[in-house]
Amino acid sequence: MASSSALCVIMMATMCSLVGATNLYRVGDAEGWREPDKNDAAMYDTWAGKYAFRVGDSLVFDYKNDSVVRVSKRGYYHCNETGGGSASKDGSTVFLLDQPGFYYFVSGDVDHCKRGQRVIIEALDAQRPPAAAGPAPSPLPSSAVSWTATAASLRDMVALGSLLFVASYCSYLS
Repeated sequence: MASSSALCVIMMATMCSLVGATNLYRVGDAEGWREPDKNDAAMYDTWAGKYAFRVGDSLVFDYKNDSVVRVSKRGYYHCNETGGGSASKDGSTVFLLDQPGFYYFVSGDVDHCKRGQRVIIEALDAQRPPAAAGPAPSPLPSSAVSWTATAASLRDMVALGSLLFVASYCSYLS
């Protein structure tokens, strides 16, 4: 009985540490993943600059009649990589930032990439504080805020439900 109680304590501590540990980001916010307008080729640089990404976070690319490819740094700057045929074309693709460092993403359409449909993401170590930045960015549009809040709320609800399940299971074992 003591070992099952210890297991329950460990499971609950693990679940508590996971709550709020990750974020889900929709690339481009309400605009999604699309070819930028001619006068806004830096739209994805601007978008990425608003956030401090961490290991464990996920990126969601939502698109129509397009694709997304994770490429090398060289492929990003030259728009000449196709990801070895691994372009995701299903309309919604999720990438997990599973280690610290830089991640490079481009459109599978080379012309779109050359016109700015590409983004660099730096994933910081989960424990490392973000570097001091300049002035705070202007507030997000309400649609972006609600989407992020919905994803965070859903994540928290799943975590809370899991925690309640573990707690009820532990009380059942007692």
